[in-house]
Amino acid sequence: MARLARQLTFPLAYPSTTRDMYEPSTAIAQFSTGRKHILGLADDGKVWQWNEETARLIKPLHVDVSGQKVMRVVAGWDRASIYVKGVGIVYWPDLIAFRSQHATEEDAILLDTATVPGTSFSHSSSTGREHSAKLGSQLGEVIHHVMLENYVVFTTSLNKVFLYRLDFPLPDLDPPEPVEIASFYAHDTPFEVRDLQGSFRSFAVFTFAGAVLMGDRAMLDALYAAKHAPNLESANTNLLLPQPKVIPALQNNSVTSIAFGDHHFQALRFDGTILAYGTDNQSCGALGLGFPDGTGPLRGVIATGFSNGTLGNDVGRQVWFDPTMHRWLAEMKEKGEREDESKARAGLVLGDPNRRTGRVEAITAMGDYFEREGRKWEQGVKPEGELGSYFVLKVAAAGWHSAALVLVDEAKAELARLTHVLPPRVEASEEDWHAGTWEDIDAPWDQLSKALQWCGNWVWIWIWTLGRMFLGLGARDQRIKAQRKKETENRSEREEIVGEGGGRVAVRYRWTDQPFPRLRMANGEVMPGEVEITE
Repeated sequence: MARLARQLTFPLAYPSTTRDMYEPSTAIAQFSTGRKHILGLADDGKVWQWNEETARLIKPLHVDVSGQKVMRVVAGWDRASIYVKGVGIVYWPDLIAFRSQHATEEDAILLDTATVPGTSFSHSSSTGREHSAKLGSQLGEVIHHVMLENYVVFTTSLNKVFLYRLDFPLPDLDPPEPVEIASFYAHDTPFEVRDLQGSFRSFAVFTFAGAVLMGDRAMLDALYAAKHAPNLESANTNLLLPQPKVIPALQNNSVTSIAFGDHHFQALRFDGTILAYGTDNQSCGALGLGFPDGTGPLRGVIATGFSNGTLGNDVGRQVWFDPTMHRWLAEMKEKGEREDESKARAGLVLGDPNRRTGRVEAITAMGDYFEREGRKWEQGVKPEGELGSYFVLKVAAAGWHSAALVLVDEAKAELARLTHVLPPRVEASEEDWHAGTWEDIDAPWDQLSKALQWCGNWVWIWIWTLGRMFLGLGARDQRIKAQRKKETENRSEREEIVGEGGGRVAVRYRWTDQPFPRLRMANGEVMPGEVEITE
């Protein structure tokens, strides 16, 4: 059952910042969400954590943060963290204690924490123990860090990448040191870190050269095990360790951010478009490409059992936001299933009674086709260098879901739609009635009423309206109007609605006369049918 959104609050002793009153202790400058908790960093440096509606002030024990600035808060799977310049990456377990009655009576929580060794190093400070300072100078100053399941990954000013296993508590003597992920830059290309992003079990390192290098939990486990395995101390072990995942379509393609879910991710590009990758668990719609039992296979979504759908290895598809493009997919799917000539090849893609799911080769070929055609949607409407009709400002993902903040240029979107509309016909043949898409026009009486209004004949209209109300026809008209609206919303786009005295204009899109695509698959096999092959 869906739950309503609730406002996060602060203890009574800390008034919330409002439009009319500024409170540095509750004015949140930055926040981060974890699996079951939220962290917030206030303007005055206070750190708040929410495990329920009311926040608690976080006060780490045995960590001297006096005079030091909390730079950021980062929430993870089951850990929370802050980065304090001159102190390091400080982390603690998720506070299950917040759910107890005793904890809810306190405004602040004093809790044990752990600090990642060597992360206290700062180029502007020489504080710290000799060993810590020496280790820190080898690591460099922390620039970015992400909290994953059981690990923290961070980058430093020396353009190095490290992992650290989030054991808690740490041993008092000789705690383990961070492990360098040297395989990320064991290549000939220059390696200058621009950003680090990640969630749950996946992360990505972005370089100024345009590379996007990805890693996962399995990689971190292997690197950690290799560091602590006595039989893997050879200088050439980098060749045996997991290498970063490099997806060709993301390299030098102006990727600005990647939002990771549990088993999928969304890559946002500089031009405001999104590429979806991975698996849609139980058809939650995480990919944004349609469902495996709907139009998803036309976008390349392959059903894999348990209602899951996947794009396959390293295959990305652009997410569409234009409703007319989704209508295009729906009408092509319906055409493929309805027409005798195309039923056989549609079955290869969409599945049929003898095959619950389509063939992978056919689904992939169809996904490639609609991906190519979809990228041409705004040709002639969007000049080079201009924003598209739908420009994504931010993208987010978590678990089995995705979301995007989209800037919409409605005028440009309508111009793009019109480029796919064939000239309308007022008179239509019987064939048009079945093949076209129809839009209602006003009935003659409605047109006359509008003309009278335009001429200013208000008295006549008032008398006419009063007479209809006296006869009870006004309420009837409203019921008929509401009924017609409901029928219009529920009908197929091709279904004819007979209206009293009404006329119709056939709106035919360019795909109306096009057959369900007949394609050549990657193995050279051609889909069955009699129409020409679309190369």
